[in-house]
Amino acid sequence: MDTIELTLAIPPPEHDRFLAQLEEHATGFVQGDAALRAYVPADRWAAVNREQLEARLAADGYLDALSVRPLAAKNWNAVWEDTLSPARAGPFLICPTPTDIPPDHTDATVLRIDPEMSFGTGHHATTRLALQLLADVLTPSDRVLDVGTGTGVLAIAACRSGAAAALGVDTNPDAVRNARENAQKNDVADCVTVREGSVEGAPETGYDIVVANITRRVLLELLPDLLSHLTTDGTLLLSGVLQPQGDSVLDAKEGHSLHLDAEATEDGWWAARFSLVAA
Repeated sequence: MDTIELTLAIPPPEHDRFLAQLEEHATGFVQGDAALRAYVPADRWAAVNREQLEARLAADGYLDALSVRPLAAKNWNAVWEDTLSPARAGPFLICPTPTDIPPDHTDATVLRIDPEMSFGTGHHATTRLALQLLADVLTPSDRVLDVGTGTGVLAIAACRSGAAAALGVDTNPDAVRNARENAQKNDVADCVTVREGSVEGAPETGYDIVVANITRRVLLELLPDLLSHLTTDGTLLLSGVLQPQGDSVLDAKEGHSLHLDAEATEDGWWAARFSLVAA
């Protein structure tokens, strides 16, 4: 799918306000010292009010600060193979298939991930945060549900760490195919199941861990459904939230009998792990 790249020529202190405005439409952001870049799928571009965005920038003193360009779909596997850069996240090391394991990471659990999309390679802070929080709570008997599985990296990590079973669901059929391929490459195809759909693609309940690395808006919309798939003493792990917006997730938990067990931040992103509070 083609993507629209928006470049806002604004300094970092201004990023948070525009991140919040674009969060509903964009699937990724890159923050730099001179600009904020947002990536919007072409089929969502019509929902972005460009004139309103330009007017807000101008009102803040940033005239002609917005540039827009279409990007053709990329072969992310080829792009990542060219960089050949493994990414460490807690006890895990995420590597493309042809990459040698660096000598200083021989203690890591290696996850061979060959992406067909940008998300789920381990190079994004939200994935690393989710992996770290998952590693701290996972036990060998756990059943794990990964909503918005992407490359399947979280479900694969769970099974590589001894989980009894992991189900990954994703609304993107290309992601479903890619996650299944990655599960085979990591020899966990008998442990990892991948289905197309959102949380409704997981009709079973009673998961010990439910993890979702999506966007704040979608996480809040799905929160009741995510909780309905947990065991009574289960763990909910949420990632994909900008750090200034973490409070809105914490506010939402109050109506759902959730206890905050751990939270972590990296590169302006926030993730958290919750447990259900007994009635």
